[in-house]
Amino acid sequence: MRDEQRKSGLEAYIKDLVLTGSLLQDVGAFFKLHGDLATWDHTLKVTSHAVRIARLYDVDPMKAEQAALLHDISNVIPVSLFLETAHEAGIKVLDEEHAYPRIIHQKLSRVMAEQLFGVDDPQVLDAIACHTTLRAKATRFDKVVFIADKVAWDHAEEHAYLNEIRQLVDEGHLDQAVLVYLNHVWNQRGKLKLVHSSLIQARAYMLEQKEAAEDPAKRNLRRMFQHMDWSNHQILEVLDREQPEGDRVIKLFAHILSAEAIWISRIEGKRVQAAVWPDHMQLEDLRILVSENRDRFSCYFDEVTPEQLRQPVTYVTGAGAEYTTEPVDILMHVALHGSYHRGQIASLLRMEEISPPATDYIQYVRQLERKE
Repeated sequence: MRDEQRKSGLEAYIKDLVLTGSLLQDVGAFFKLHGDLATWDHTLKVTSHAVRIARLYDVDPMKAEQAALLHDISNVIPVSLFLETAHEAGIKVLDEEHAYPRIIHQKLSRVMAEQLFGVDDPQVLDAIACHTTLRAKATRFDKVVFIADKVAWDHAEEHAYLNEIRQLVDEGHLDQAVLVYLNHVWNQRGKLKLVHSSLIQARAYMLEQKEAAEDPAKRNLRRMFQHMDWSNHQILEVLDREQPEGDRVIKLFAHILSAEAIWISRIEGKRVQAAVWPDHMQLEDLRILVSENRDRFSCYFDEVTPEQLRQPVTYVTGAGAEYTTEPVDILMHVALHGSYHRGQIASLLRMEEISPPATDYIQYVRQLERKE
């Protein structure tokens, strides 16, 4: 009885529509019935890309067409009614979705596809339900529908990453294309209303899979820099809690972080803006720099190839001398440089009778094992 009540609530959106059995015609008529020609135009573009991409990656193009045609059908529902409609349809709504209801549209579209258009294929329904955020352990079919939705967007000139995604898709690198988008969203998280937990989980899972398949040398370097970021946060915690006298610890920590920023700029071929020994930095400045450095090195490791790690880069020091060095050696220097100076910070803290954080690499590995 409850299922019939839920269905009858959604059927109000299709009551004046006579289904023909042709999904293309029926979805088109559905959007026209509700006066939503903009979403219909977008849907046609997504469908065209979904079928093409499905064929590229040996995925059923007919199922891809179904999922693409139905992925945004909930757009006919006013956003102001999303929460109410979702609850009536028996959809589990997360706390984050209560705060930003627009994201529920992918779940609503799934239910509408099943109840209003008679779709019962779990593969199609699951892809619709994660077409905006993706999900952990996403299937290839999920990724095809997900990325078709992104490459169909207009205004690529305003979003350069879309051109990169399109090129990767056409060259046969579906996972890389998906990660470019997920990383873009992650890097914009401070500016967005919501980065959905499903997207975070999808990105984390794909990065884990990518790291597991990485060249051992690159994987070890990445782990060293994850340890570096963890160590920086350990120091931040102590400085937050203890606030040592004078500025020697702050200056030394600022030097570590500034050196990290300088070297990643040199590797990326960008102009160096940071000073080697920056003045007048406050704890909040250091916290921001820790976050920025983590994101920059993380993005670098996501994109760099083992071959590129051995391609020398040329840079100019603050004294004006020009050098050419392989990135792998630069990265080793940055990691060892930070460890050396963190040892000095530990000594300075002990002189003030403050217990320093344990930042040894083995401590980092042990806390990872405890989490697992």
